[in-house]
Amino acid sequence: MTPENPRPRFRRSPGYSVAEIMVVVAILGILATVGPTLLISTRNFFLTTTARNDIQRDARVSLDTINRMLRQAKGGTVVIDSASGQGPYSRIRFLLGDDRYCEFRQDGNQLKQVMTSMADTSKQETSVVSRNLVYIAFTFPRSDDPSLVSVSMTMGKSIQLGQRKVLELTIQKIRIMN
Repeated sequence: MTPENPRPRFRRSPGYSVAEIMVVVAILGILATVGPTLLISTRNFFLTTTARNDIQRDARVSLDTINRMLRQAKGGTVVIDSASGQGPYSRIRFLLGDDRYCEFRQDGNQLKQVMTSMADTSKQETSVVSRNLVYIAFTFPRSDDPSLVSVSMTMGKSIQLGQRKVLELTIQKIRIMN
């Protein structure tokens, strides 16, 4: 004790006080509560965004392929019907200028393109255009104009735990040029 200060001075011992430890524990508790929720939300956002981008890319490629082939169809050869076990108007067949038949059809969740030679009908080339198809419908939007075909397509992709990201596309009208 000094005469100016009647209280005794204590040396501060190294370490943390109880109040400092409680503040740290409270902060860690908040982080432990919010952290997993934030990580799950970020992961779900990433999966949903990736699925949306994949679906959009797949839909653009599918519609572009159908558009390109259908424009080359010979007029009056377009037939729209239903593939066995699939939705109504889910198949379109037509004759191309090089004497091959082209067919687009839904097969489960796949959009398939089948090319068949007129000379040898047993020779078929089948390719999968998309594996994310939910629904496709081909229609003639105007009964007085068989050279105009509408394509309506819905694509979907599973993202996690049974959740599915679905993108419905608007109808695209395609004019047959031949």
